[in-house]
Amino acid sequence: MANTDQTGSAEPDEFIGLLAAVQRRFAAHAQGPLFFTAVTGLWRIFLDNIPQRLQPHYTCNCCRHFVERFGSLVAIDDAGRLSSALWAEAPADFQPAFKLLAAAVTAAEVSGVLIPAASILGTPASPATAEGKVWTHLSVPVPRAHSHALLTARQVQAERKEDWRMLSRALDEFPQSLVERAHALLTSGALYRSEKCIGVATWLLELHQALAAVKTPRQRTALVWRAAATAPAGFAHVRSSMIGSLLEDLTSGMDSAAIKRRFDEKMAPTQYMRAQVAPAAGNIAQAEKIIAGLKATGALARRYARFADLTSFLWRPRAPQPAQPGSVFGHLTPRAPAQAGKLALPQQTLTWEKFARTVLPDAIGVEAQVPPGSERFMALVTAESLDAPPILQWDAEDRRNPLSWYYHAGIDAEMKRRVEGAGGQYEGVDIRASLLWNNRNDLDLHVVTPRAEHIFYGHKRSACGGWLDVDMNVRGETTTPVENIRWARGAAPRGHYRIYVQNYRFHEPTQYPTQFKVEVEISGEIYHFTGVVSPHKQTGAASDVVVLEFDYEPGQRLKHPPRHAVPQPQGTTQWNVTAGAWAKVTGIVASPNLWGERPLVQHGRHTFFLLKDCRDTTEGLGRGFFTETLRSEFHAIRATLEAFNSSATIAGAAEAEACGLGMTDQKPWNLTLRVTTANAVATYLIDRWD
Repeated sequence: MANTDQTGSAEPDEFIGLLAAVQRRFAAHAQGPLFFTAVTGLWRIFLDNIPQRLQPHYTCNCCRHFVERFGSLVAIDDAGRLSSALWAEAPADFQPAFKLLAAAVTAAEVSGVLIPAASILGTPASPATAEGKVWTHLSVPVPRAHSHALLTARQVQAERKEDWRMLSRALDEFPQSLVERAHALLTSGALYRSEKCIGVATWLLELHQALAAVKTPRQRTALVWRAAATAPAGFAHVRSSMIGSLLEDLTSGMDSAAIKRRFDEKMAPTQYMRAQVAPAAGNIAQAEKIIAGLKATGALARRYARFADLTSFLWRPRAPQPAQPGSVFGHLTPRAPAQAGKLALPQQTLTWEKFARTVLPDAIGVEAQVPPGSERFMALVTAESLDAPPILQWDAEDRRNPLSWYYHAGIDAEMKRRVEGAGGQYEGVDIRASLLWNNRNDLDLHVVTPRAEHIFYGHKRSACGGWLDVDMNVRGETTTPVENIRWARGAAPRGHYRIYVQNYRFHEPTQYPTQFKVEVEISGEIYHFTGVVSPHKQTGAASDVVVLEFDYEPGQRLKHPPRHAVPQPQGTTQWNVTAGAWAKVTGIVASPNLWGERPLVQHGRHTFFLLKDCRDTTEGLGRGFFTETLRSEFHAIRATLEAFNSSATIAGAAEAEACGLGMTDQKPWNLTLRVTTANAVATYLIDRWD
């Protein structure tokens, strides 16, 4: 230690040099991550290996505590090698001690991650004595101290240690060859919404590859520590994630069809993103406490994004370049070719990567041809209050990015996906009734035909061509069930039909009422109905809920549509645009998780084409955010947040300026664009990402 007025210190310069050396070495590694090693006796190593004349000056408790508490800090390189974060070059009197300290800390096993609780490690100076002396001690400044309204630095350190333990176990149980198979399956596009898992699969595979290249078990352990400390939220918990379920299915030898069915079922938006049951009272109370502790009251309220909210564009329309000096006609914009009644063949087919690189830089204007279906439509939303604290994984106080997005198909295409995923016939029908619910209870779909035949689980095929081709939850095997009764095109007889739902058996121990949705297609017209069975714990005939009765004429739609059907805007009308028309592109942006210097690719790669006048006329009920994208501090109250979000309307629908078409790297695009440059108008078919 040293006295700032140099009184009572025989060797002030040597301490100043010592402190500078320690702080210089730490500054080179301070961005981290840094780790503790399980070494002891560092203060004794230090004292025993400095000159005897200096030892009386180093009996300070503050300096001893610093060496014992932080002296074991190390950095870990790409090969799993340890290097001391404090002990390197030093004044000559301290070189032997530094060398032995560095050897001791790097020979020990890594035992934890540094989560600095304060902006300075150690005690920079003691309070002034009665004589006015101020003693300086060993200390180092840190770039960013831990700050969390709910967890202490020690609690976070404990979490990182558990992350390391869980990751180590997963690496042992799931070898590289197995992860390679999972990665190939996920990137093949065969699995539903596989983009949600590709990020963690890629990360895990790259970690396996890095571990295979190291030479010793110590280096392997160190690399796993570094991976656990730097992993995106949730990545280290392999076994408890969807990638863990997929790896376990592959390990079990399950056939590919069964693997796909199980994966698709678990990744269904109604299962993966949405609340399945109401949150318990304790979870609601915990949520209130956490929201208050994080000062996040009001942070969950969302509104539609406007252009002023967007900070990262891939492209925006621009005015034509001014005419060159001496040009007579250079200021004129060429007339676009006359458009025929239907779209001409595209002049060129490109990938998005090539289009963005070669065409987009010269584009003055871009138009997109509106597709016939609505599954590609999306909307950007943001925090309703500009002062709301961050809730999303890619949002932070020092780099605000509160925007998120949703796709139309995330929920609305769920019936079709479930029916076809279970092997049922969804399209090409005269009449179809499909039942969807979200728990393990055994609900049954019933149809009474014009000939008084009863189609249900006990009589799946009727003589008139009706067929219950999907029957689920006989044993409560899934929380994303569906049932389907249909007549193929040209098979349904004329007459009166009656459709109802029954709760055959409870499999859920709570025996709560079960909400359901029924979709009925009649001669190409689709109607939606919602209801609840067993509000008083009934089963069998006592629980019957009649959904629809109607008179059918072959090939004709109903003369009087059912008044109790839930209104469902069809096709692109929900998005205020017309299928087949050309819509002006007002901007092209990447999905918000890709903005900035640290993109979170685990949430997928998306490109959004924002369209003039496009907006969601249903106002996005229940789509303000998805819990999978929230910061880790909200994980414990996920059920309450899902319940809150399911009934929360996104504000500002009329002012929405950031809606349009969304494309990902996981599916074909087949997007037609018309591009105006300074000299020409050309049409491009974008077939895929790259």
